[in-house]
Amino acid sequence: MSANKVWVRVCPLDALPEGRAINVHINNQRLVIARCGQRAHIVQGYCTHMLYALKDSAVKDCAITCKLHGSRFDLSDGSVLSWVTPLTEDIRARKALRVYETEVRDGVVYLAWNAESAEKVRVRLS
Repeated sequence: MSANKVWVRVCPLDALPEGRAINVHINNQRLVIARCGQRAHIVQGYCTHMLYALKDSAVKDCAITCKLHGSRFDLSDGSVLSWVTPLTEDIRARKALRVYETEVRDGVVYLAWNAESAEKVRVRLS
């Protein structure tokens, strides 16, 4: 059977802390999840500047700030909001975070993932 997009249950929205990102491991791939009001966003687990882990990074106004050098990214689309050097269009284009499609249904966060079935996707928060 080939892989297609399936919706995978991640966690209750209320289990996510306000103001900081936490790790979410999807099939052993480390990503981060962050709450923005009644929405949740999942992005790659490392800053694109120096591959520093984004776990426990501050989240404010739906933007995540890397703890190492302060680069900021929009959680909704991964775009670079501020950078350690002057922000150019080249940096904005090449250094965006990878964003994963999420939705909240009945207070539960779901992630769109390519798999044969949702039951074959392992999810772990840390």
